[in-house]
Amino acid sequence: MSGFSDFTLGSSAPILSSGKSRWKPEKGKYRVTFVALPNLEDGKPVFEDEDGNPTNPSFKGGRRLYKQGVGYFLDHGPEYQKIAGGPSKTTVATTLVFWPTSPNGVLDKTRFGNGDFEVKTWVFSVDKYRQLESINAEFPLSQHDLNITVTDAQFHKMSFAPCKDSLFKALSEKNKDFYNTIISVAKTVHANVQNDIAQDMTLD
Repeated sequence: MSGFSDFTLGSSAPILSSGKSRWKPEKGKYRVTFVALPNLEDGKPVFEDEDGNPTNPSFKGGRRLYKQGVGYFLDHGPEYQKIAGGPSKTTVATTLVFWPTSPNGVLDKTRFGNGDFEVKTWVFSVDKYRQLESINAEFPLSQHDLNITVTDAQFHKMSFAPCKDSLFKALSEKNKDFYNTIISVAKTVHANVQNDIAQDMTLD
């Protein structure tokens, strides 16, 4: 499979079964919101569908290869694999809002109250996506933030724990100005999320 695929948590995504603004994890604790919800591109993220069911964040995935001096590029077949000298790996990406926290991962209410936030692309492996699927099944990530604890930055070892609520959803009800500021940034970042996965290049 070549190119990019779009999908949401819980959906059947062929790219997964077939094998800048980028976040570079550092050791520590983080609180994030999965902001790539339906209708984000229109500036009106949807937290529940018409039946009141939680919506699912969207992701982008692609099979990528790596070559020194070139970087990551999409796998478009055997000729590309020859250039890289090996098989491609499936990589997933989405867009997160990072909230200000203490070193212990507790929300810094002063900075939060001052409108502090960051929007970043997170590029990660399929095994982490599977973990997120499991969490989302019980704690929908349109309704709950996620605490991420990074224990090894070099190998991106981390653990996940859902929060009791979503700061982004709360802002949609209590602070429209802050909420709309986040949306304006998130729209731009998420529109370019595939660029953080790999370059789409010709053989030449």
